[in-house]
Amino acid sequence: MVYIKKVETRGFKSFGSRPVTVNFEGQFIGITGPNGSGKSNIIDAILFAIGENRPRMMRVPKLSGLIFDGAGQNPSTSARVTITLDNTDREISVDNDRVTLTREIRSGGDSVYLLNGKKIQKSTLSELLRLALINSDGLNFVPQGMVTSIADKDSDEKRILIEEVVGVAQFDEKKEDALKQLDIAARKLEVAMAKIGEVKKKIDSLEGERNDQLRLHYLENERNNIKSSIINQKLEDTKTSIETNNQLIIQLSNEKIKLDEELNSINQQIKDVETKKQTTLSQAIGGASDELLDVQINLSTKKNQLIKLKNQIEEYTTATKKINDSLPYLNEMLSENVKTANQSEVTINTLTETLTRDQNDLDKLNNNMKDCDSQRNKLRYSIIEEEKLLSNINQQLRTSFDKKNKLNKLLSDSNAKKLILTEKISNNQKKKIETETVINLISNSISKLESLKSNQEESLSYLHDSNSKLATRRAQIESELSKAVDILTKANQQVIKHESKVEAAKEITSKQNVQTKIKSIVDENSVTGYLGGTKDIFNYSDKYKTALEAASKRWSNAVFVEDMPSLFKVVTLIKKHKLGRVALIPLSDVADFEKAKTPKNKDVLGSLADFIKVDPKYLGIKNFIFGDTLLVSSAKAGYILSQKGYRTVSISGDLFEPGGSVFETGSISPLANLFFDSKSLSQIKSSVNNLRDSIQKRKSVITNLNSKVKEMESDQQTQNLGITKVTSELKNLQNMKDRYLKVIEKTTKTVNHLNNQLSTVSSIIITQENNLLEVDNLIKEQKTKVDSQSSLDSQKNKLNSLDDEKTRLSTSIDELSETIRNNESTVTKERGNLEHNLKNQKLQLTQEITTLEQELKDKNEFLNTSDQILVDLKTNVESLTDQEKLLSDESRKMKPILDALDKEIKSHTKNKESIQKRIMENTSKSQNTENNTSRLSDSINNYKNNLNELGRNKIMEYFSGAENLLIELDKEYNYLRTRVNLLADEQYRDIYFGYKGFSERKNQLQKERIAIVEFIEGIDSEKRDAFLDAYQKIDKEFRSIFAQLTTRDDGVCKHENCPPGRLLHGDAWLELDNPDEIFSAGVTLMATFPNKVPRDIVICSGGEKTIAALCLILAIQGVKPAPFYVFDEIDAALDAVNSTKLAEILENRTSKSQVIMITLKDTILSRVDNMYGVYHERSITKIVKHRLKENKPKEMKISNIVKD
Repeated sequence: MVYIKKVETRGFKSFGSRPVTVNFEGQFIGITGPNGSGKSNIIDAILFAIGENRPRMMRVPKLSGLIFDGAGQNPSTSARVTITLDNTDREISVDNDRVTLTREIRSGGDSVYLLNGKKIQKSTLSELLRLALINSDGLNFVPQGMVTSIADKDSDEKRILIEEVVGVAQFDEKKEDALKQLDIAARKLEVAMAKIGEVKKKIDSLEGERNDQLRLHYLENERNNIKSSIINQKLEDTKTSIETNNQLIIQLSNEKIKLDEELNSINQQIKDVETKKQTTLSQAIGGASDELLDVQINLSTKKNQLIKLKNQIEEYTTATKKINDSLPYLNEMLSENVKTANQSEVTINTLTETLTRDQNDLDKLNNNMKDCDSQRNKLRYSIIEEEKLLSNINQQLRTSFDKKNKLNKLLSDSNAKKLILTEKISNNQKKKIETETVINLISNSISKLESLKSNQEESLSYLHDSNSKLATRRAQIESELSKAVDILTKANQQVIKHESKVEAAKEITSKQNVQTKIKSIVDENSVTGYLGGTKDIFNYSDKYKTALEAASKRWSNAVFVEDMPSLFKVVTLIKKHKLGRVALIPLSDVADFEKAKTPKNKDVLGSLADFIKVDPKYLGIKNFIFGDTLLVSSAKAGYILSQKGYRTVSISGDLFEPGGSVFETGSISPLANLFFDSKSLSQIKSSVNNLRDSIQKRKSVITNLNSKVKEMESDQQTQNLGITKVTSELKNLQNMKDRYLKVIEKTTKTVNHLNNQLSTVSSIIITQENNLLEVDNLIKEQKTKVDSQSSLDSQKNKLNSLDDEKTRLSTSIDELSETIRNNESTVTKERGNLEHNLKNQKLQLTQEITTLEQELKDKNEFLNTSDQILVDLKTNVESLTDQEKLLSDESRKMKPILDALDKEIKSHTKNKESIQKRIMENTSKSQNTENNTSRLSDSINNYKNNLNELGRNKIMEYFSGAENLLIELDKEYNYLRTRVNLLADEQYRDIYFGYKGFSERKNQLQKERIAIVEFIEGIDSEKRDAFLDAYQKIDKEFRSIFAQLTTRDDGVCKHENCPPGRLLHGDAWLELDNPDEIFSAGVTLMATFPNKVPRDIVICSGGEKTIAALCLILAIQGVKPAPFYVFDEIDAALDAVNSTKLAEILENRTSKSQVIMITLKDTILSRVDNMYGVYHERSITKIVKHRLKENKPKEMKISNIVKD
């Protein structure tokens, strides 16, 4: 257990700049002293040393306020506190029996922490102390006002207090982290869902391209049919193997039965031989064994007797020596006892004579006392009688005065009530007039507001009409503007389209000129291998010219050469003459190029290459440029076929790329028609610009209209708001008017009621004045009787003198009686000592000496005779040992017969092991067969599953060579699958796998989210269980402590359900406001104090609140114990009885924890182990220790503390 051994300060608060040391010795420490002496500064010093940084906890505005201010002299520049902790149990993780914590703060506010003299970070120190359950934030420290603060907390704050003790914050932190992770997971899931949506769109767009793979379905079906046939054949073969294994298992089972029968037979033979062996052995050694056994028993007995005798001789020798040493000492004690007894008898005789003389004197004093008492009684009786008579008269007089006072008070009250009623009537009448005036003002205001509301409604209607007109005009202008914009857009499109055609025509003209230039340059330079352009090689009908030009648009400026060397030569000339970009096609690379197969379709006229005539050697060039394009009859047919992956062109020149992704239509106009009059184009452009200016003006008009509409709407909104306010104001004024009308009605009724009360009070006043006059006359008569009594004073004076005499006699009797009691006590003590101690001691010593002398004599006689007995026992042992050896030799002659029987048993055992081995082999073989059957059964299931997966209702009959055929089909299938539109399939598979990965990622994120949600639910469950467990423990401890603190030893419980004689005490418990929603509701403290009903402590008295809150603190401390507790005047509101009970509870806790308590109550200070007094001297706190004597009970008061 860690506890505080010492606190040292220097320059800390009021302790001064010199070092001050307080050694805490014991487990229950009390600190006391006058208010303002600095008691609480000791607790502040402990808090400061363990790292507390909140100035409010140490009762200063800021940390620098902890430094000693000098008390009018030189202030300190720093404050330093060192506490020494006992760490014997190593609860603080430091390998030292004592741990010193030092903290020093300078005027700048910087703190230095030391652990055993070495610097340490505050966070590290705080963690070490937290592990040892030392924390300034918890209930280790209970400062002034904490008990009251807890008593005044509402139910939610009490629940939070228990949560802090339980450590619910760690669950909240875990939940907060989990919620953050849940938010991150939700965002990731949202991103994944968005990506999946995008990928899904791409898959849908590529799905059409995969339709080409339908060509592979036939091969796939054939492969599945053959696979099902092969699997079915394997299934039948496996069933046959299972039947064979079942027959083998039956055969092995029959063989095992035979082996079991043989094993039983051999076991019976072994049993018969062992029985024969046992019989032979019994017959052989039956007679000799009894004699041998008797000899062995006799030998054992003699040996035990020999050992026992030796031990007894040794023991008696030692005892004799001790007796010889003790006898002289006992004789000396006996003589001393006789001397002391004689002295005691002399003392008793002397005191007896003194007692006789004192008793005679006491009898004389008692007689005098009786005479005095007799005189006093007679005189007192006479005085009593006269006092009774006078008392009756005085009582009557007092009654009359009381009656007069009551009548005066009643009269005064009635007059006051009359004045009050008069004033109330006046005030109510005045209030009625004022209220009527207010009602008139409100009525006028209502009329004005109704008029204002009517005007505003008319203005709002006008604004609404104006706004509608503006909106209609704006709609007309916007419609005109939309039409103008459409015209402008179409004009621009036509101009741009025509300009693009002109540019295209220019480009075509330029390309045609390039081919002509290349041909002339090649001819000039005599370049070999040049074949010419498209017009030089291709010949075709004018009917297909448009289609051919549309399909070969990208090759319109192409130049053909024989091989790559020729290509390089031509490229060099093109670069040299800077002829731009030219397409070059070597014949050697495309000579073997074949055209694509033409699908059978009525709309397909054929491959476009079929409609071109070329020299046979240029066939590859024709197939390269036109072989992948189909000529179709219409654009619709071309589009449908392009969706299936074909490149198509119609006779009219409509070109469709595979997939319908590119579409071109129309033919190139004659160049002469394209280069039209530039003046017409300029006029169109000018008209377009004028139209654009007109549109811009219309837009500005719409902008102005919008501005006006917004202004109108703003005014309309303002008018609506004003009408709303006026309506609300009218409603409020009307309500106010109705309320004031009710006030007038109520005031009128009140005035009438007050007038009735005023008339009643006036009649009562008249009656009271008459009664008062009668009482005054009666008082005068009673005073006259009192004055006539005069002899009572002289009798009282005589009685006083007799009382003095009695006091004197009583004092003498008491003194003499005390002397007699002391002497009697001394005589009784001496006689008791003589009779019960000295005489008994003398008798005991005499008997002990006699006993030792007789014991010494007996032991010496035994030692003298034991030598001969020892010799005889040794002789008997040797004789019996020889006899035992002789009998043992005779029993060894039966060994050969027994060996033969053992050999026969071994032979049968060997046969048994052989049969058991065969049984094990049989079992192993049977088990292997069963395992094989089980594996074959699993194979059957696998084959059936494979057949189900193939989904074939009718299975093809198995034939020889099916496996080889399946291999060939697989090869062909794989080959075709890689050749059909390979690029589209690869794109689809890439996107599909990405989609699958996204799906898996989405599923994973969903699982993570679910796991986080489950984890959060688990945290809530753990948090609830931890809270309820601590709550139940605290409730149980709270009930127990409250019962102890409120137990009344002087009373019993009167409740009908309590057993007779049960001590009276209170009951208290904790209640959850909402057990279903613990953390959204509070915890209520219920208490039943002795002979009171159960109540919430919120409505209890201040003292009862303090008791309940204090019990709650102690209960929490009991459930979550700490090594030490520091209390600052927690008993301030307790009475003496409750303080005593609190002291008992705290004293019991000191077995587990150290308790340091500041208090002013003697009931608590009487139970502490050590007490420290605190006082002020010249504005500096001084501390003194009050040491308790060991032989004196712990009873002390604050006044016992004396300064050195």
